[in-house]
Amino acid sequence: MNNKQIIEWNISRSKEEIKKQILKDRIIIFFTRLVEDAGKYQNPNFYGRIKEIYNLIYPYSGLEDPKEIFERMKKSDFKTRDGLVLNSEEAEAVEFFIKNLDSECQMKNKAKVKKELDVFLKKFVVKYLPNSSKIIEPYILGKLISSIGGISKIVRKPASTIQLIGAEKALFRHIAKGKDCPKYGLIYYSRKIKKAENKGNEARKLGNQLAINMRIDYFQHVKNLDDS
Repeated sequence: MNNKQIIEWNISRSKEEIKKQILKDRIIIFFTRLVEDAGKYQNPNFYGRIKEIYNLIYPYSGLEDPKEIFERMKKSDFKTRDGLVLNSEEAEAVEFFIKNLDSECQMKNKAKVKKELDVFLKKFVVKYLPNSSKIIEPYILGKLISSIGGISKIVRKPASTIQLIGAEKALFRHIAKGKDCPKYGLIYYSRKIKKAENKGNEARKLGNQLAINMRIDYFQHVKNLDDS
């Protein structure tokens, strides 16, 4: 093997390792943000989200113009050698989203499309986080992952931090101004917390369960990648 072949082999190996590191939490984060945008804003355009998924699938394209990216995505088969590889279900979900955008990159029927996006999100969360999704609603789980930036980041956090994800402003006020320390963040919106008499204790319990189950899901996924 000459120097050129060694370099090419190293580049190929590096690309494969990068692809392994782009875990399926990217697709969960993407659909969580779509559902969130559709619920939060009256008539949002999705140029930013289209660019987000485009850059995940085609990270080396160098394309910047959002309208041109939108046009390319409408014709794309979503196949890639260097970016996020979508399976048939994920490609179907992304295609559904794109096909239901009008020429201004806005949803044609927001209520109907959001309902379908909810279904896709739940499917991906349950598939890739089977243990974690048994103890908290898929959308909230997606919000936790999206808020902190990925599963690989959240599994490094202690249960007490997971419990407070989304309560950063309240935590800052506690530290800076001596206000009451928050007892929960995004997990407050779980039915388990809302119906609990002692919400603080239930939040602690749920944070502990999530810390364990998300590590199980994450390392099982990494093992599956290594075996593939």
